Amino acid sequence: MLAPFEKASTLPPRWYLDPALYEREVERVFRREWLCVARADQLPRPGSYLALDLLGEPLVALRDLEGELRVLSRVCRHRAMPVVSGRGEARALQCPYHRWTYALDGRLLAAPEMERTEGFERERCRLPSLRVEEVAGFVFASFDPDAAPLAPRLAGLLEAIAPYRPAELVTTEPLVFEHDWNWKVLVENFLESYHHMGTHADTLQPFVPASGTFADDAEGPYAVLHNPTRDGAPLPSTFPEAPGLTPAQRGEFLVCAVFPFTLFSLQPDSMLWYQLEPVAVDRFRLRIHGCVPAAALEDDRHRDALAWFRAFADTVHRQDIGACEGVQTGLRSRLAEAGRYSHLEKALWQLQRFLRERLGAEE
Repeated sequence: MLAPFEKASTLPPRWYLDPALYEREVERVFRREWLCVARADQLPRPGSYLALDLLGEPLVALRDLEGELRVLSRVCRHRAMPVVSGRGEARALQCPYHRWTYALDGRLLAAPEMERTEGFERERCRLPSLRVEEVAGFVFASFDPDAAPLAPRLAGLLEAIAPYRPAELVTTEPLVFEHDWNWKVLVENFLESYHHMGTHADTLQPFVPASGTFADDAEGPYAVLHNPTRDGAPLPSTFPEAPGLTPAQRGEFLVCAVFPFTLFSLQPDSMLWYQLEPVAVDRFRLRIHGCVPAAALEDDRHRDALAWFRAFADTVHRQDIGACEGVQTGLRSRLAEAGRYSHLEKALWQLQRFLRERLGAEE
């Protein structure tokens, strides 16, 4: 596991099965790193909000009335009732239980019938907030107040994706799944295209063959995997492409990760964002969002194209479901053990290195 990529082995099976190791991942990795909670376009105006759960924490991502992005706890400071659910727009957050009301920066504005409570100070009671950073249109949050800024550590990733202009894309309604496997099984499957020849033999392999794919060298908490088409032909475009792309960029799609589990693929005309919510060592929720140019949502002529895009994403993921379920079953075997990486799996080794650095040598 500690060897250079050319000599490295995969993670041992227990890394996908051990509940105690998963809890260490939660405390040492998930709660200390930056996790994507939304896309900025999902919060388009002051007052826009989106409720979510992350690592068992009820949260709300929003734009306050000054337009600043924030991620707050949505647990009322009185009796722990969630103050908001779903998504929408509001000028304040009001708990439906006892009508405590909070500003969009977390300050407590009103607490009915609390004036006779000795020592209660409204100005000292507010919804806890997380660190927030917007990067390439993604809204990241961290539970760690001392987490190093994210964008400087993603310089290579941001350079690679900049021509595709991901921040300008609009997020559509997701496909929603619940899966009974370890979160790393999905991340690793996403980060290698070696499996195109088997799992996606009739969908991706014919025009993006596994043998031509490769990952960039990366020193930061990210991976970039290039998927060029056969013979460099342009990818078929469903929507208007990002302007100014080179022929090489039009002839590939990028598969990207911000570790631990922010995943997206960028095509010349669109993006797929995989939003993971780990729940247990062998369970996570997944939302697959299609992100497209605004023109595709404003013009009815793109309606059929949007339906096709969604259906294709669903087809590809359902092919991946069979592969990932098989991997998780095999990992439970008492005869399973770590294997060797193919040269097409460098991004998996990059993820492994990231986890080893954060979990410590005792793992």
